[in-house]
Amino acid sequence: MTIKKILFALSLLLLLSPAYAQISGGKGSYEFQLPPSFGEKKMEVYYYRPLGDVTTMPILFVMHGMLRNADVYRDNWVELADKHKILVVVPRFTQEDFKGDRGYAFGNVQARGGKLNDPSIWSFNLMDKIFDDVVTQTKSKQKKYDLFGHSAGSQFSHRFVLFMQKNKADRIIAANAGSYTILDENVNYPFGIKDLGIDDNRLKALLQKDFVVQLGDKDTDPNHSQLPKSVAAMKQGSNRFERGHYFYEKAKKQAERLGVSLNWKIRIVKGAAHQNSKMAADAAKYLYGE
Repeated sequence: MTIKKILFALSLLLLLSPAYAQISGGKGSYEFQLPPSFGEKKMEVYYYRPLGDVTTMPILFVMHGMLRNADVYRDNWVELADKHKILVVVPRFTQEDFKGDRGYAFGNVQARGGKLNDPSIWSFNLMDKIFDDVVTQTKSKQKKYDLFGHSAGSQFSHRFVLFMQKNKADRIIAANAGSYTILDENVNYPFGIKDLGIDDNRLKALLQKDFVVQLGDKDTDPNHSQLPKSVAAMKQGSNRFERGHYFYEKAKKQAERLGVSLNWKIRIVKGAAHQNSKMAADAAKYLYGE
């Protein structure tokens, strides 16, 4: 065997070895290769892996806010992850690769001008792919993951529910979103579902999802610097607390119209303003118990 062949065989063994896994203990990040439809790009994926058997740990995806500060969102979950023994995964959707609200919070569903993009480049489509990669690296036994998003991450999370009919997410929490895609066929996306092909059968399935609208009862500042203030957003309410209730009540009316029970929940966090750390603590309690 030539030297080149030996080196190739050794490198292949290294790549296939469990020791090569990039998700080691504690805090860290690694580069995830995006699918070809997204171009030759890589995404930084932040994580926190507590002590213990990672193969049995629940996997939680955390969606960051508009500042794209995935490391901060990960750090907010460190103590909670240690307490509940959960593997926390926070993909970073950079401004460069996922421009503005359209590229991240709105899921890249539409191109400029309103034309629908091919689903292969929806930002939502990356979640299952990253999950599969995490499972492979850690040899996890998990078949599904939980999803928590705050602020712009909450916008991403609730729209993920609406658009991803088939996915590996189990329970989804959308916390303190600045605006919502209301289940209203007369309002254009991203604030409604007009011309998106969401018929009554699809609506019935959506309303049965294990989904929580989580709201801080002090997130009521109508002048918050990051609060969307477009005409369409303002119709949903003057602040995030009002808008979350408006979104939930519209879903409730759709369920009544369709004659189905609403499986969604609304969860109020007392004393919480626009604070990811407080919402995360309550989300952990809801998902993983005391």
